[in-house]
Amino acid sequence: MKKRRYPSLFPKSSNEERTLPPPLKLNKYKIKLGTRFQIGNPVNQSYLYLRDSLLERESNSRRGLLPNKLIGHVVVITGILKLANDEQTSILERDDKKSFFRGQSRIYADITNAVVAKELIVL
Repeated sequence: MKKRRYPSLFPKSSNEERTLPPPLKLNKYKIKLGTRFQIGNPVNQSYLYLRDSLLERESNSRRGLLPNKLIGHVVVITGILKLANDEQTSILERDDKKSFFRGQSRIYADITNAVVAKELIVL
């Protein structure tokens, strides 16, 4: 009787065939006081990671931040808040110390997600 050969599911491999995973991409920016960003275009009709209030339901405007008033402004991190769920929210102000609109001098941002979504551009 002939012996059957079954396919090998996990073939033995030598150490030379193994490849290392690619190195992790590190952020080219650091979230610290004084870091400068430029406000870019919103992801949708409105910004997802930039807010005018810490609480979403206490937003001053129903539609959120107006993109046409924010695009192109240079902002600086003036404060960093650590929330209870280990997330960071940064307080952003304009570089020239003027208000954004209607006396709104600060906006709040989730920096890491806003940079990935290109709502904030690192300078």
